[in-house]
Amino acid sequence: MKKLLFLFSFTLILISCEKWPDFLIPSSEVPRWLKERIAHDEKILNSTPQSGLEFSAWIRYKWNDEYFFEYRNGLSSAGPEKYTYTGDKMTLNQEYLNFEKEKCCKEIVWKTAGYIDY
Repeated sequence: MKKLLFLFSFTLILISCEKWPDFLIPSSEVPRWLKERIAHDEKILNSTPQSGLEFSAWIRYKWNDEYFFEYRNGLSSAGPEKYTYTGDKMTLNQEYLNFEKEKCCKEIVWKTAGYIDY
């Protein structure tokens, strides 16, 4: 009986663990704030497919030996939003312009089925 109870408890723990979306880079390399944002977007996509999020992606770049993230949505007329590894949004200034010129090592973190890379 103890073994059965232990097995049941262990299974319950595994089922209740927090689940993240499928990432195209290792999950350990995705900051928590971005995991939460993507999980939120996936909930919206599942409940409201016509939301416009079906053409979205998160891209990771390297610049000055640090990772930065860019949110792209093919339906948005606004330029891609850029974030530091800690989740701070980059503002349009000289650093932003330097980032645009010098960024490298593009990797898609997450994308929807309708996303078209540009």
